Amino acid sequence: MEGSIPDLISLTQIPVNYAQKIETDLLEPVVFNQGSSTTDGFCRFTLQNKGFLHSHSKLFLSVEANASVRNGYFNPVTGVGQVIKKAVLKIGNKTLNEVDTWDGLFAAKSSLIKAENNKEREQFTTGRWNTLQFEYDGDSAVLSRRLKLDNGYEDTGAILQVPLFAKMDGAAPAESPTFSVDLSDLFPFLKVNQLPLYMIDEPINIELTFYPTAGDRIQIGDNASTGKEALIRRTDLKFCADYVYYGAGDEMARYAAANKDMSFSFVDYRAVESTITNSAVASGVIRNVGMANRVVPRVVSMLSDNTLTETALITGRNAMSLNAPAEVIATDLRYNIRYNDRYEFTSDVDNTARMFSILTDSEGVPFLNRSLYSNERAVMTTATVEGRPAQTGLDGHFFYMGTKLTGGRVGQRGIEFHLTGTFPTRGSGFVLRNYCEYLRVARLTDGMFSVFNA
Repeated sequence: MEGSIPDLISLTQIPVNYAQKIETDLLEPVVFNQGSSTTDGFCRFTLQNKGFLHSHSKLFLSVEANASVRNGYFNPVTGVGQVIKKAVLKIGNKTLNEVDTWDGLFAAKSSLIKAENNKEREQFTTGRWNTLQFEYDGDSAVLSRRLKLDNGYEDTGAILQVPLFAKMDGAAPAESPTFSVDLSDLFPFLKVNQLPLYMIDEPINIELTFYPTAGDRIQIGDNASTGKEALIRRTDLKFCADYVYYGAGDEMARYAAANKDMSFSFVDYRAVESTITNSAVASGVIRNVGMANRVVPRVVSMLSDNTLTETALITGRNAMSLNAPAEVIATDLRYNIRYNDRYEFTSDVDNTARMFSILTDSEGVPFLNRSLYSNERAVMTTATVEGRPAQTGLDGHFFYMGTKLTGGRVGQRGIEFHLTGTFPTRGSGFVLRNYCEYLRVARLTDGMFSVFNA
């Protein structure tokens, strides 16, 4: 219709050439709690009701290491994201997006980033640098039997150093690096939609829960003592909100007048956790992860060793693979998903190659080699990163199990997760994490928001 305004909420190409104005606010948290060595931290940001919220607005975050820690760093898989435990986006008293154990899902999604993007961009913006390169034998330029992490630095005496700009030195806290987290990574809703803040008459809040100050916020080299607190620098904790305005006239006012009652769908993730002993997973685990009467397109699962803290190369939000026997092929895997009185796979998935293919069909192509994913044909270097062994710290720590569900809406019995396999013995066992993606619908009526499941 002539004179009509196109859909400005959906993140697709707008079929007209509008002038755009972007206004940036650097917001301070209205609530901030550092937490302690045993309690979580917390902060809240309140957005202004103006323009469209740009989906790539950033959270800036910096962590200050204890004075006795001279070589702290963020783990290469999640970067600064390892600090965040839970992310919530609220409009009024309604929760739009809520992801618990957020950094575990962030680690799985980070495996989909291309290696060159990790090395050339993410290393400087988010602190992620899980990129591999060949480790050549001796002085040879052609013979290589192993792979090693690649951050652009050369090894020094079989030790890969974290770049100085990314290192946290407790003796010089002013040098603590500041990294960012993309808003659309915190809230999946914003990957396909942008919020029309000027059309909402309720307060919009971003609430973040941080891990306790000791054990999870940073990694440390082998010459630092453990159990030391790492504090979020309050002066560096900011939210960079970009507000977008379209058109040079009354286009946005006409868009609001024409869309007083509008609905749009999006996805959210529900994290379901349970503790599993070493013997239980070997004999077979069946867990009901709920999600009854909901439309669930996919499920991402992982077995994590929560005992890994600051002394490991990555944190407890890992994904442990099966034991690789002498023939270097794990053969005792049994995996399936059951819902609506049927199994997703007619026969159990029983090899890691097919598991990788199923993950690719569900999430996209993960940039993981066989060694990192399934611990088969272990080829990671025997060198260290800041004194932490790369081979035992990375091989077999990325066994993500992702499944696209094809059976429609989940029935009243919910989703059952089935897994059997010989996994490495880890302390008191594992934490099974299932991230269930489900569809939700948001409705904006005369400035008031309502959210319900699809």
